[in-house]
Amino acid sequence: MSTTTTENLSSHLPDLPSSTLDRRMLMIYVHVPFCHSKCSFCDWVQAIPTKDLLRKPGDPVRERYLSALCHEIAQRGAALTAAGHVPYVVYWGGGTASSLDERETERVMGALHDAFDLSTVAECTIECSPDTVDAAKLRFYRGLGFNRVSSGVQSFDDDRLRRLGRRHSADQARRIVHAAREAGFDEVSIDIMSGFPDQDADEMNRTVEAALALPLSHLSLYSFRPTPGTFLRRSLDPAERRDYLRRQQVLFTGARRRIEDAGLPEYANGYFGRVSPFAAMYFQLRADTAGFGSGAISLVDQRFASHQKGLLHRYADDPLAFDIDVPAGQDRVLISFLQAGLAMFDGILRAEWQISTGTDLDEVLHRPAIAPLAEFLRGRGLVEDDRGIRLDRRIAGLTLIELAFEMAMSQPERA
Repeated sequence: MSTTTTENLSSHLPDLPSSTLDRRMLMIYVHVPFCHSKCSFCDWVQAIPTKDLLRKPGDPVRERYLSALCHEIAQRGAALTAAGHVPYVVYWGGGTASSLDERETERVMGALHDAFDLSTVAECTIECSPDTVDAAKLRFYRGLGFNRVSSGVQSFDDDRLRRLGRRHSADQARRIVHAAREAGFDEVSIDIMSGFPDQDADEMNRTVEAALALPLSHLSLYSFRPTPGTFLRRSLDPAERRDYLRRQQVLFTGARRRIEDAGLPEYANGYFGRVSPFAAMYFQLRADTAGFGSGAISLVDQRFASHQKGLLHRYADDPLAFDIDVPAGQDRVLISFLQAGLAMFDGILRAEWQISTGTDLDEVLHRPAIAPLAEFLRGRGLVEDDRGIRLDRRIAGLTLIELAFEMAMSQPERA
């Protein structure tokens, strides 16, 4: 495995901005809670009733949701702009952001332009599923101002794709990358997954090799997380959890080695290629986040707020009412920030943490509810210095996979 040091890695990261006390950078996230199918592995959509997830363009419920989304963007966006927040990243996710048709997409993008000055945006990403776009739609996205495409491929094995509930084929997954390049996108990323319960090394290697044959600027490798409520979680035998975790770690380690050997450097756990400002700034809390839509989360002015997943109808009734709105310094919020931030090999930065959460990092690590996590991380070689905290990149992946796996498996299965 590569022995690149964190210090050397830091010198190769882009010069990303960070919020200061008198200048707040902003990441804008738009949540689209619609898909063409309900995948067996996806923990993002398991809370959404299937009838709502699969609603098509023109459906009255979908129209109400989009009206509410645009209203939230208009109202909260105006307040953020008036307060001086500076947009730097726009990210459309889901669900499947590309499930919106052209009229719907223009409507939401128009709301963003009305509420924000987007001339300062460096990266504007739309998540796409290969079965929801073609060459014409990708050209439409490029003309609308998107400069980055991220495609949820997951696998290049057609049998695996069917078992995951995906509607696209491996050939469609390949075509979207070439079509995005032809449409003028310099930044093209795909996601693949490892560690499915019955996956073997040969299958994983084939998917990695297929991905590396494409003209990508970025590749994300995610390890399957056995979240309660997903079909694949129910297929796991709890008695075999330790053996399964070891197999998952082996598959991930082998895949990341192949990707790095092919020339795509890893800058965060499972993130390879040119650094995405959205990923790096989100992991390191370099900016506030304004999340719009059911299921979206926000971190603004040291407060954490979210709309609960799956409650599309309640969101449509009052898109300005958060289901959670608490100080960012609450223990449960900070635990999630710690877990996310340590994915970045450059680590969690003290100054950015303080500005975004209003807490001192050392004090947080000694809190009774967080100290056991801190001791677990120290046992895995956590580095703590004046700049911040980080995990050695050689063991970060294994550590974070174990942490996510055990946290997911500790939650009871939903009825």
